[in-house]
Amino acid sequence: MTDKLPRRRSEDAAADPIARERAMEIARTGNVAARRALAKRADLAPELLFYLAEDDDVVVRRSVAGNASTPRHAHEFLSRDADESVRTKVAERVGAEVAELGTERRAQHRRITIEVMESLAIDAAEKVRRRLAEAIKNADGVPPDVVRRVIEVLARDTAHEVAVPVLEHSPMLSDDFLVGIVEAPANTGAVTAVSRRRGVSSRVSDAIASSGDDSAITALLANESAQIREATLDRLIDMAPEKPGWHAPLVARPKLSAGHVGKLARFVAMALVEELRSRTDLDEEASARLTEVMSRRIEEAGGRSPAGAERGRALSMHSDGELDELSLSEALTGGRRAFVMAALSVRSGLPEPVVHSMMSSGSAKAITALAWRAGMTMEFAEQLQLRLAYIEPRDVLRAAYGTRFPLDDEQLDWQVQMYAEGKVE
Repeated sequence: MTDKLPRRRSEDAAADPIARERAMEIARTGNVAARRALAKRADLAPELLFYLAEDDDVVVRRSVAGNASTPRHAHEFLSRDADESVRTKVAERVGAEVAELGTERRAQHRRITIEVMESLAIDAAEKVRRRLAEAIKNADGVPPDVVRRVIEVLARDTAHEVAVPVLEHSPMLSDDFLVGIVEAPANTGAVTAVSRRRGVSSRVSDAIASSGDDSAITALLANESAQIREATLDRLIDMAPEKPGWHAPLVARPKLSAGHVGKLARFVAMALVEELRSRTDLDEEASARLTEVMSRRIEEAGGRSPAGAERGRALSMHSDGELDELSLSEALTGGRRAFVMAALSVRSGLPEPVVHSMMSSGSAKAITALAWRAGMTMEFAEQLQLRLAYIEPRDVLRAAYGTRFPLDDEQLDWQVQMYAEGKVE
């Protein structure tokens, strides 16, 4: 009677278990299609999967690499495969199981898995390293060897797409390690990735604040979970008048003191001062300081608020046919937030509170729709997202087919109407 393997549940497995002898026959002499189908089966004996790991067909080897039943010895072999796609599949498979190593009692199994990941972490192909990084970026409670030989190696990778997922998400990276990365980053996005981590410590924040990396500091200020010492925040606010990209995230920082509010209100655009006024968490001292500074600025503007003056300028330029994309782009580049907001309101016909709501939404779609409504190009919409709304480059809505808006007119109009009708909180 033919000996059959026990059944295992799998989407790829056939309805009935396959006979061991038949499976071996297919593995040895079957055609490519039969071997490919066989390699996907989760009810296949480990020795057969190992045998198929040496198959001449790359699709067969790739299927074995991704098979949940494939033994670690086969992964060790396949991690040195000449084909990048096979090694990538191994990275996905072993990376998905890294969290289980903390409770793995089989020393040999644990050793082989770590060695496989260590090999993949320094693979010549960036795609392989990137897949491994994505697979293990959230892993917690892993053995120290994995941290030292795999996670930290990936975090130091010179390729942005490899290092960033680990630097931004891995809970296994110590403050000592992160400070080292900030002080000697291996790629241009490394410090910004650290800035976006959840719960950045005050020690790491101090290092970022001293890094001289404006993009990373902007990301740190926008990270509400980051712990920033009051003295560090004071220093950044003192530097901020020459850093317009910091203004909006500084105004949105939680727990601003009266001193912080007073300093910010002296130099940020009036549109941001209005955002400060709308905050409900300011104490009486901070509110009084804000009112005092606002009154002084209005007085210095000749009794007319700076925001009102910018709207008057925008209306005048619109009347003269000069409120075009070039003038708005120049204002955007120069950090003239109040004028750009007023100009968008004038050109779009939307009330300024609606424009402010869309700009502060953090939604790339809403900001793109605002630019569209104002008659701007998609190129301007991209710059508006980056320079005025501080959307992270990776989240920016980009042009389709070169210059076209990536959303159709109906979708863009729906975005505008949602904000105009106050349906978005």
